[in-house]
Amino acid sequence: MPDKEILDLWRLEEAFEDDTQGIADLLDLAMQTGEKHLRSLIAAVEAHDATGVAKAAHGIKGSAGNIGANVVYRLACELDERARAGMLDGAAERVRRIDEAYEQVAQQVAEYRRTQT
Repeated sequence: MPDKEILDLWRLEEAFEDDTQGIADLLDLAMQTGEKHLRSLIAAVEAHDATGVAKAAHGIKGSAGNIGANVVYRLACELDERARAGMLDGAAERVRRIDEAYEQVAQQVAEYRRTQT
């Protein structure tokens, strides 16, 4: 079972009921989407583009929230709010923390897949 702080699947389990393959597929899609947004986020931080940072963080927030990736969601919310206010100080460190949190989610997704086969 996933660590609910890192990946809380209750919404997906409620929506998909016994369709564990559907949950696994959605998790995979969300991870791919998150990776795309993370690459955009890194580029925006490197370019000191607050609008780009906010947009990418918002995308991460959405995909993480949809699957219950709580830590990633909270970190992305914080970065989104700061970027919308034009505050990019510490953004690189926040991106590093989001990336680390995504690694934990990826481990939980892999564990979920192992327990469902």
